[in-house]
Amino acid sequence: MNKAKKLEIVKPNLWIVTELFYPDQTSTAYILSKIANKMMEKYEVHVITTDALYQQNSEISENYFRLDESIKVIRTKSGNLNKNNLVQRTLRLFKLSNFLFDELNKRVSENEKIFIVTNPAPLLLKCAKLKKKKNINLNILIHDVFPENTIPAGIIKSRKSILFKFLSSRFNNAYGMADRLIVLGRDMKYIVEQKVFRSNNKPKISIIENWGDVNNITPFTIKPSILEERHQNGSLTIQYAGNIGRVQGLDSFLELFFESINKQLVFDLWGDGAITESLKKSTSTMSLNHRVNFYGHYSRDEQNKVLNSTDIALVTLSDGMYGLGVPSKTYNILSAGKPILFIGDLNSEIALMVNEESIGYCFSPNDKEGIIDFLDNFNLNLLTQLEEMGKRARSLVENKYSEDAILNKYLNAI
Repeated sequence: MNKAKKLEIVKPNLWIVTELFYPDQTSTAYILSKIANKMMEKYEVHVITTDALYQQNSEISENYFRLDESIKVIRTKSGNLNKNNLVQRTLRLFKLSNFLFDELNKRVSENEKIFIVTNPAPLLLKCAKLKKKKNINLNILIHDVFPENTIPAGIIKSRKSILFKFLSSRFNNAYGMADRLIVLGRDMKYIVEQKVFRSNNKPKISIIENWGDVNNITPFTIKPSILEERHQNGSLTIQYAGNIGRVQGLDSFLELFFESINKQLVFDLWGDGAITESLKKSTSTMSLNHRVNFYGHYSRDEQNKVLNSTDIALVTLSDGMYGLGVPSKTYNILSAGKPILFIGDLNSEIALMVNEESIGYCFSPNDKEGIIDFLDNFNLNLLTQLEEMGKRARSLVENKYSEDAILNKYLNAI
């Protein structure tokens, strides 16, 4: 008697196209890699990415994260241009977009699904055209809203400029071509709705927040020695950990930090970016060397130790960034059980969350007096309050922003 043949389930293809991917350690690379792993439950996943690594230390412990071996990764060349130089960065974006798109165009078939992230931005325009050509199902994860994000970054000076109007028209059309747009918060959803308002296609817009790594990042039960020593000396620590870029407003915060009369504050910066050197120069000029510390790159394996080494974590977005980005670092800060000092638009996603959940303090970038007053009075008497906020932060990320909860949202949406 012939044995019954077991039916083999053939999964449809999903093409993920992203500049940054495993083993790069930037947040975008990590998020896209985790999403790729999750999508293996429904799809045969193919990833088109580059051979570039943003971080100097690109090795990730396999105990921390392991990419599914069944994921097919195609790497294109990326070119050797400086991402911190504006002209070279712009050229690099176009080159990367061409490299990534050429690989996608020759491999993807009609009616298949693709999933892209909004960096490099020109790739979005090319994929919108590909949708028309091959009738693909286009899903876009919006980390940065282009070209609106060029205004607060100082790249384009005015929304009234011909260049901005031209780019806005082109990209609004491209966003409108998508089948689904995934945004990171309520503020971003509002902005994107305005961008696609006139679209005949009317893409679905889903809010899927970033997640916190609740398993690998946990609150320390014993106070780190650096905090113990500083508390004994009467000092509290404010920490910024992440990309030190143009839209974070760190230069403005540093000026207010210098103006504060509270000399017991310590400001630790972990990471690197386009304005790192200018901040170091400002620190030297302001004679803040003994209270401002630059620690440079840190690996993902070091993240738990880094995030636990502060009394409060700084999350900033410069004026004009409403709805244009949601800092992913926020959710790992919650995982570490730390309160947040948020400086940005008070109607933005992070401000809404911090105020709704009572897990920190929020200020508008324009409220210089309020920020200075906070810094002047930020002292050891607040330690109990900070610890309670930290406990609420940890409980929030466990219940609402865990990796499993957020990745299941992606699996259901795509």
